[in-house]
Amino acid sequence: MLANRLALLAAVPIFIALTLAAILTYRFASTEQAEQGWVLHTYEIQNEIRAVRGDVERAEANQRGYLLTRDASYLDTYRAAVAAFGVDLARLQYLTRDNPSQQQRIAKIRDAANIRFDRLAQSLAAAAQVEPPSPKFAGTLALGRKSMDSLQASIGGALGEENWLQHKRTSATLAFERETIATAAFGSLIALALLIAAAFLLVKNNVELAKSEAERAHQADVLQATLDSMRDGIGVFETDGSLAAFNQNFFRLLDFPAALAHAGAQLEDFRAIDETRGSGIFANLSMGEGDGGVRRLVLADRELDLYRVQVPKDGFLIVAADVTLRVQSEAAMRQGQKMEAIGHLTGGVAHDFNNLLQIVSANLDLVAADSRGNPQFASRLQNAIVAVERGSRLTAQLLAFSRRQALEPRSTNPGRLMQDMTDLLRRTLGEQIEVESIVAGGMWNTLVDPNQLQNAILNLAINARDAMPEGGKLTIEVANAFLDDDYARRHAEVMPGQYVMIAVSDTGHGMTPEIAARAFDPFFTTKPEGRGTGLGLSQVYGFVKQSGGHVKLYSEVGHGSTVKLYVPRTGKAQENVMSHASAPGRGGRETILVVEDDEGVRAAVCDMLGDLGYGLLKAENAEQALAILKGGAKIDLLFTDVVMPGPMNTREMARLARELNPELKILFTSGYTQNAIVHNGRLDSDVFLLSKPYRKDDLARKLRSLLDAPEAGSAPAPIVQTELRPVPQAEPKSVAPKKALVVEDMALIRMTTVDMLAEIGLAAAEAGDGLTALEIIDNDREIDVMIADLGLPGMSGRDLVAEVKRRRPGLKIVVASGDTDGKTRSDEALAGVVFLAKPYDIEQLRRAVLAS
Repeated sequence: MLANRLALLAAVPIFIALTLAAILTYRFASTEQAEQGWVLHTYEIQNEIRAVRGDVERAEANQRGYLLTRDASYLDTYRAAVAAFGVDLARLQYLTRDNPSQQQRIAKIRDAANIRFDRLAQSLAAAAQVEPPSPKFAGTLALGRKSMDSLQASIGGALGEENWLQHKRTSATLAFERETIATAAFGSLIALALLIAAAFLLVKNNVELAKSEAERAHQADVLQATLDSMRDGIGVFETDGSLAAFNQNFFRLLDFPAALAHAGAQLEDFRAIDETRGSGIFANLSMGEGDGGVRRLVLADRELDLYRVQVPKDGFLIVAADVTLRVQSEAAMRQGQKMEAIGHLTGGVAHDFNNLLQIVSANLDLVAADSRGNPQFASRLQNAIVAVERGSRLTAQLLAFSRRQALEPRSTNPGRLMQDMTDLLRRTLGEQIEVESIVAGGMWNTLVDPNQLQNAILNLAINARDAMPEGGKLTIEVANAFLDDDYARRHAEVMPGQYVMIAVSDTGHGMTPEIAARAFDPFFTTKPEGRGTGLGLSQVYGFVKQSGGHVKLYSEVGHGSTVKLYVPRTGKAQENVMSHASAPGRGGRETILVVEDDEGVRAAVCDMLGDLGYGLLKAENAEQALAILKGGAKIDLLFTDVVMPGPMNTREMARLARELNPELKILFTSGYTQNAIVHNGRLDSDVFLLSKPYRKDDLARKLRSLLDAPEAGSAPAPIVQTELRPVPQAEPKSVAPKKALVVEDMALIRMTTVDMLAEIGLAAAEAGDGLTALEIIDNDREIDVMIADLGLPGMSGRDLVAEVKRRRPGLKIVVASGDTDGKTRSDEALAGVVFLAKPYDIEQLRRAVLAS
């Protein structure tokens, strides 16, 4: 294209030179012709001058000849010469019309000739008076005249021939000059025509080239736009290794510097950068997908598929496909399938298992009243109750992970909840763990089950404690967060929007990527056998996912871990409703219809309700229950299992029961709710549920909360809660303790102490750490003395004593330790406790326990 433009530019001066040459040639030929014409004109004037002069000479010569010979022929010639003189002089005057000086001369010649001719005429007139000459003289003169005429004829012929030759040669010269001019003009015209044709072809070629270049540029733009629109990174290299084409994703995905983003960049430069950072992008990169040459690469938290495609006869291209979303989707699908499988497993087992636990729990509660006179039997009974509770928690954890637990979400301010939990966490985790909570201002509310959120935070804190066996720092941060579209694209299960973020960070040993990838898997744990079930983090994961949130784990070996919980924001005002779990259980005189398909559960429940003083009606299924209601029996509350066989489901039965008795209050119970009263992981708004297995006191409190409500179907009146846990009423100090809690991490010492207490006549419950002890203290109101070691794992014995004092101010506390010096006894946190020095015997234990 540039060469054509240069040729076109070079043709312009050639065209001008040829034009100038043609013009100069034409002007030269024209000037030459004009000069030749003027030369001929001069010759013609000279001939006319000669003719005029000859006319005068002939007139004079013939006049003389006549005078000498008196021959009339001379006179005729004379007269002819005079006449020719006038004609020739007039022609001369015409030929010299553009020459003023010649015109003047011609006028003088005419005047002089007229004078001469007059004189000749006078001479002729005078000669008529004179005698003619002799014949001999006349003959002589005639011969002379003839000779002169012959000479003049020869001279005239020679002159005429020369004039003819001159005219012929002049004509030939003029013809040649005309031919030369015509040839030059024709040649110039042909040259100009060829030049114009060449210029036209060049211009046409340039126009076509310009169109081709524009089309090529357009196609290049289309190709580049196509490359840029592709999500894959593409780099096209020539055979010599130079970069020919690329898109920005090639540099973005493979993290190459922008300085190489230009045509001509060398493959070796890319290889050098690749080798420096050790990413191995070009290592063993084989041909295309069909050849099995796809290689997976993890680069800057992206999952990339790399392969090479050969360009026929001209280089190759490298393709980097970002498959992060696909990998995440596959992982999410596998996780969903895993949860679905566990959900089916736990769902199928939970109902029957919890029914069995309910039968055991109910009967244990009923037997407990008869065991007061037999401490050893009561102790064993308490152990069985604790085992039931552990089985119940295990089932609840599995249901939580599979997102099938029945949540009761309320609008909660996690910042306030975290502030309330901080002191509890400090006491729970022990003095070796520094606890810091950071709550941002202007916190949003979130719609979650606050009890489950507390459990989730506690689980994370305990895991963090276990990751810091030599102590460390636990930081809990609560802040508002916005997960944008870019974050959602990188995490397929996340919906963009506003969230409340709760981050739990520790300074522990951290996790390897392999362990972090499985951290939320059920039953996966790195703890020694017997120290963990592997359900803590999976329960947290299931709860957050069921609440519509997102969990993100960050961990680095040697630098600790951070777990971020994102729960959706809600615009509702905060709901602070205090739990009635610590209120004393009491019965009533109302009539309750129990609908339960399992005979053992039905019998146990009826026994508990009978002990509470309620009137009872029983039904095995929904049809029997509706028949009883239609029979007109006065029923105050319908207590029904959720999952029952038969053509009518429980929800439909409840609807029909309400139509028969609009004032009827309904309490559901189940170990696994399926989808009857739980939708999207949440209890329906008009449903009240008591989960199996439950204790007698739990049943009593739940029944009273519904029966004491002002209207059917309404929730118990809310009570504003000012602390995380309600402070129970002080209990009167027992003069003679009946049940003790032994808190000791050494199993042998714990078992020996329990046996000693049995000998003393006290029932005993066991705990190997402070957290377990607190759970037993909260759930077993019969415990009236606690025997605790100071050196406990996790929560120290000192913190345990302080927390127990806060929860159970009237509880008797015995501190059994090998270190009971003055400093320990003067500790304000241990004020009011009884100290028992290790080792101790049964009498020392008796005195400590029974001391007032």
